[in-house]
Amino acid sequence: MKHLSKAEIAIIKARILRGDKYSEIGSDYRLNIGRLSDLKYGRHYPEIAPADLSKS
Repeated sequence: MKHLSKAEIAIIKARILRGDKYSEIGSDYRLNIGRLSDLKYGRHYPEIAPADLSKS
């Protein structure tokens, strides 16, 4: 996940919380389901909060 910025990680976390499909998020950011799960459960980058997607 070194290819992702902090802003991208925040957006990914927000999309997971919003209920977007893992397959769509993974395709957009070149991540597998395991890495998305790591982000969801705080195993990677727990210090980065989900972005506020309501502004979009």
